[in-house]
Amino acid sequence: MSKRIPRKLFPLLLATAALTLSACQQAAGTGEARVAPAPLVEAIDPQRDPIKATQARKQLMSQIEQVADVNELRREVLALIADKSADNVQQCLVLPLGHKPCGGPAEYVAVSTKGKDQAALLKKLEAYNQAAEAENLRLGRMSDCAVVPKPQVQLVNGQCTLVNEVTY
Repeated sequence: MSKRIPRKLFPLLLATAALTLSACQQAAGTGEARVAPAPLVEAIDPQRDPIKATQARKQLMSQIEQVADVNELRREVLALIADKSADNVQQCLVLPLGHKPCGGPAEYVAVSTKGKDQAALLKKLEAYNQAAEAENLRLGRMSDCAVVPKPQVQLVNGQCTLVNEVTY
């Protein structure tokens, strides 16, 4: 047996969801408001208007096909940064990877620039970060809005690694 939400509550639920998303996205500290994405599924009842429902479904499918495959971009970036070997710490960088729905990077990674085209690497990383941000907005994702602090990098046994600082 399923319970249905009374129609009177829909505007209240939508307003609450919009305010929550807006507050989380503005908590990033940038001060600029973000535009909420279009809903993934158009709120059209297929029994009342089957033609519009079908058109909305086709539009949604075309949008999904146009979106860059975020997981594929992530795999490409991880393949580019897999070799962390370096001769000195100056060849090591700490770069942001991914995007949290509230803003800022999802994580940081240690990257070695030894033998790599640094410009191409940064371009691919930026493409992934932008795609991850767009995906978060498109799906209306939320996060804990916690700031991920940028760690330091060190050279250990010829490998670039992040310094795991534990503070109490």
